Amino acid sequence: MNETGLVRAAARGDDRAFAALARRHERRLYATAHSIAGSGWDAADAVQEGLLEAWTRLDTLRDPDGFRAWVTRIVVNKCHDQHRRARRLVLVDEPPDDRASHEWVGPESALDLAAAVRALDDDHRTVVALRYFADLKVDDIAAILEVPAGTVKSRINRALGRLRASLEPEPTEVPR
Repeated sequence: MNETGLVRAAARGDDRAFAALARRHERRLYATAHSIAGSGWDAADAVQEGLLEAWTRLDTLRDPDGFRAWVTRIVVNKCHDQHRRARRLVLVDEPPDDRASHEWVGPESALDLAAAVRALDDDHRTVVALRYFADLKVDDIAAILEVPAGTVKSRINRALGRLRASLEPEPTEVPR
């Protein structure tokens, strides 16, 4: 059955049809959530919560052909909700010594890009994740985020500039 047929069947209460839709999209949704959340556990939670919300709110989907964008938007919102909740957490123990983690930081580290993406604000991190990790087109991202395509393009441009600036090596002075 094609995706539109599965969406219509799921909207009529067919849980097997929705399970097929979830299986069809779960890997892409997880990759998107992981690139936004930065954690496998948080990504898995966001996908699970997002799919549950999609199942319970499937009757609000206006266009069955827009299921992919709709469910992606729900998962992105779940990632943002997690991020907001995490900012409110209060550490009760001493944080780890920063000096120990500095030895892993450097332009040669494979973790630099992930750390730089996580350091972006929500709007910029989301467009980078959707464009480069989920491989969506600008128009699809605009539909998911419910903003004009020009806004998506400018957010991508600004995000790439910030990433470039954060990943460039610091200039060092050469003694004379």
